[in-house]
Amino acid sequence: MKLQKISHIISFRNFGETTRLNDHTHSHPHPHRLSSRRRLAVAFWTQAAFFVVELVGGLLTNSLALLADAGHMLSDVGALGLSLLALHWAGKPPTLRKTYGYHRLEILVALVNGLILWGMAAYILYEAYLRFYQPPAISGFPMLIIASLGLLVNLLGMFVLFPHREHSINIRSAFLHLLADSLGSVAAIAAGAAILWQGWYWFDPLAGAVVGVMIIVGSWQLVWEAGDILLEATPKHIDLGQVQAALEAHPGVSHVHDLHVWTIASGIYALSVHVGVDGRNDRDCLTRELEELVRQRFGLEHATIQTEGPDYQNPRVCPLHPLAEANSKHHHD
Repeated sequence: MKLQKISHIISFRNFGETTRLNDHTHSHPHPHRLSSRRRLAVAFWTQAAFFVVELVGGLLTNSLALLADAGHMLSDVGALGLSLLALHWAGKPPTLRKTYGYHRLEILVALVNGLILWGMAAYILYEAYLRFYQPPAISGFPMLIIASLGLLVNLLGMFVLFPHREHSINIRSAFLHLLADSLGSVAAIAAGAAILWQGWYWFDPLAGAVVGVMIIVGSWQLVWEAGDILLEATPKHIDLGQVQAALEAHPGVSHVHDLHVWTIASGIYALSVHVGVDGRNDRDCLTRELEELVRQRFGLEHATIQTEGPDYQNPRVCPLHPLAEANSKHHHD
């Protein structure tokens, strides 16, 4: 009983040390995260301000292209707001229940942003179908002016987010929102010019439909990548066969099994593996060497490596049944 209590105390102290280490590692915001938050805030407020202008302009001119662009700009505002919220929560330290912290929140936000884009594209295509055969009268000149201003606002937001788009799938999803909205503004400009100089009212729903298709195509990769991360698929840039071969090439390793590599969040990758050893090497040193190997060659910072000696599966050396019976008796008591 005393031995069991000592074991619990040691485990608790080790967990406390791990928690303090995690706090030290994650409690200070990364410079990229702070800069990304500021850039997202700039993009958020500029988009929110111009959404009102474009919505009023679309209603006054009766333009589907402008209304589609305004609706997409509203989704931009929501997407940027979610991205800001995700960055704020991702900077929080791990807890006893959420030992990885809140890094996965940015993946969820990226997935939601992608699905919102799909929903917006579906609505635009539906409206374009209804208007194509009976295009309403549209005021071309105000539509052209408002769409041009909208394009400038979107380009400003893209310029602000561009340097950080590869640092986070969350930032990339917000960037794609602005890119799709820029395409919507270009389509609205083209439609306004066609209506103003040629009287082609049918060009407005056509432009809206083109934007809808481009939104789906542009966001497909984002949704697919976010889904892959949530399903804990092996990252695209990592060849699992090469990881296994590198581990098995170590002279102290006899075989490898139950190898898993997955993504926790953008740029944060984890590995877990069972490694068979011959028992002649120092297991602590071997584990450190293997951890360093996967870190340097594959960028896997979070590695959990379980070493197993020759007698690991031998029931005469490691009898599990008596232990299981003892545990069962303990629970019944």
